[in-house]
Amino acid sequence: MLGVFLTQWTIRIALAFYVAALVTWLIVPRPRWAGIGRWFWTAGCGLFLAHVAFAFHFHHQWSHAAAWEDTAKETEALLGFAFGDGIYFSYAFTALWLVDVVWMWSSAGSGHPNRLRILIHLFLFFIAFNGAIIFEAGPTRWAGIPACLLLAGLAARWAYNWRRSPELTAGCERISLTSDS
Repeated sequence: MLGVFLTQWTIRIALAFYVAALVTWLIVPRPRWAGIGRWFWTAGCGLFLAHVAFAFHFHHQWSHAAAWEDTAKETEALLGFAFGDGIYFSYAFTALWLVDVVWMWSSAGSGHPNRLRILIHLFLFFIAFNGAIIFEAGPTRWAGIPACLLLAGLAARWAYNWRRSPELTAGCERISLTSDS
């Protein structure tokens, strides 16, 4: 019972920090708020890593094969076909979020992100959306739906403003999602 509780609540709180970080970056382009967003991003990643550890410890007994099998069963129950290789998307999500946090705290992270960084965020959002809404039920899904709609609307607003801003579009590599400056 403790394992289920820890696994569920670490992901729920991690996703809340994930949303808080993205909202902070998409709404308020001020340096102070970008720094606060970085702390949300880091806390979310830390909780996500705890979620992964709890899931592997309590549900898969530290076995990749067991995690692969559970992923295949969940996919089959939801989509009608088994796809255990979906676990690799989860591994990529974990690695990319961790790399992004490290990048943000490095000296390279103090500048503006490039298009690759935006693609990374789109991948992270896609996986978070699937994990919180498609493959989950109950409170996680019902909190995830409005959160995803909010993020999609804010991202569309950000993209619209970016396309209309001559100073941002002049240097395509100087677009700002998480800038500290």
